[in-house]
Amino acid sequence: MGLVMVACLSAFSMAALEVSPAPVAKAGYVLLDQYIKSFQEMATHGSGSDVLETNLQKMAADTKTAKEKGEIDQVFYAHFSRILAMTKLFVKPDPGNILKPVIDREAANFIRDVTGEDPVTTGGELAIGQVANALAEEIVNLQIYLDTLDKRVGIRQKLDETITGPKK
Repeated sequence: MGLVMVACLSAFSMAALEVSPAPVAKAGYVLLDQYIKSFQEMATHGSGSDVLETNLQKMAADTKTAKEKGEIDQVFYAHFSRILAMTKLFVKPDPGNILKPVIDREAANFIRDVTGEDPVTTGGELAIGQVANALAEEIVNLQIYLDTLDKRVGIRQKLDETITGPKK
């Protein structure tokens, strides 16, 4: 899965660095960049799942701290936390397939929620590719979310006024 993720995600690292973010979005860009760099490190240096596991734990702690400090909002927090959780489900081997039903269910829900596809049930490279694709799509979604954060308030006001009429 690591090589597929690197291929899907490497372009987003540079995109995150080129944006001049609003203060609230800045922490989100940093977290996305940390995530992507973890896979780049794994692919480049051949580091295994233990290094990625450590990086995921650090990112989870950083995400929680950023949320508590108001540096990221609830939307970013929920989506990014789910990315971390899905990644964690796939980085550690599951001897005896004890977690297989949980992993299959969560992967299927994630794939459907993010891409709208039905999950491949045969397993193997196709299934891993689907999960990697869904993770990459969710990274793109968060990148777009952060890129448009300053415009969202105006869009939401316009929608609210369309539904309820202008404020009096």
